[in-house]
Amino acid sequence: MNPPDMNLIHQPIVSSNASENNPMSNIDLNFTPIMSNISLTNGSPIKGHRAIVHPNGNVLGIVGDNYRVITNAELFERVDHAIHTNLNSSAIDTMQIIDKASRGYARTFRDIRFPEISRSITTSRHKTDVGFRIIIDNSFDGSGSVKILLGAIDFFCTNGMVHGSYDVFKKVHKGSNEIPSFDGLFIKALEQYTNKMELYQTWASKELKNQSVHRFIETLFPNENTKKNINLPYNKMGDNLLSQYITEADTRGHNVWAMYSAMTYYASHDSAQFSLNRMANDNDTTTERLHKRNDKVMSWLNSKAWSQLVAEAA
Repeated sequence: MNPPDMNLIHQPIVSSNASENNPMSNIDLNFTPIMSNISLTNGSPIKGHRAIVHPNGNVLGIVGDNYRVITNAELFERVDHAIHTNLNSSAIDTMQIIDKASRGYARTFRDIRFPEISRSITTSRHKTDVGFRIIIDNSFDGSGSVKILLGAIDFFCTNGMVHGSYDVFKKVHKGSNEIPSFDGLFIKALEQYTNKMELYQTWASKELKNQSVHRFIETLFPNENTKKNINLPYNKMGDNLLSQYITEADTRGHNVWAMYSAMTYYASHDSAQFSLNRMANDNDTTTERLHKRNDKVMSWLNSKAWSQLVAEAA
């Protein structure tokens, strides 16, 4: 792998409070959950289980007695140390921190973006800067491990995509395992980001023909609705993705990068074209559900149809 840009590496400096760099956030993720015993309506205790409760009284989840809560404050401190150990002051001073929560803080996300760490992706018609980002995904309902997500953000239209995921705390929710240092992971993340930017530039240089685009979408999203007289060879999702590709291609040109951007738009936006299904009392799960779309896009990128599309590009 290629090494990270060396002008981004520096000696440690004094760490600052991350929340001071977070003017866009209006929620507080630095809460300490309360572990509470639970009982039946008749007052009898339920043995072997406890409730994780937010300080505001909201029950976040029911877990076993041996479940270990990992607070966001612990995670943020480790990540903050890695950032201040490995990046220069310019990258730190311009970083953006966006905090979000789902289901009343049962799952939380901290998205840290580094505009200073960016690469230009240039096509024959357009140039955009794509920045480095790291996402801390934590849960307080026992539903999963803590994840560190590595990705990129397109500053032209805020299309975002995760290109790496580390389940670094699968065992830490139980027992007394220490939360590891992020220093080594952070360096690997920068290396991975550098490699991805080189790949994206290669895609930006590969022009696509219309027949290749249609074949790709038809393969992934075939129209299987035989009850209606629809002449399109692909379903509604495919039709919407094609429409988004045309929008991207109008700016970026007809190339693989434009198709990739259409897919990352789907993974990043709850829009009229790619709207999330609405359910009662489900207004705070947008971030969580968009992250699931990221997994879908990853499966598309790992498909034979995508490999064929890239191979056919000039």
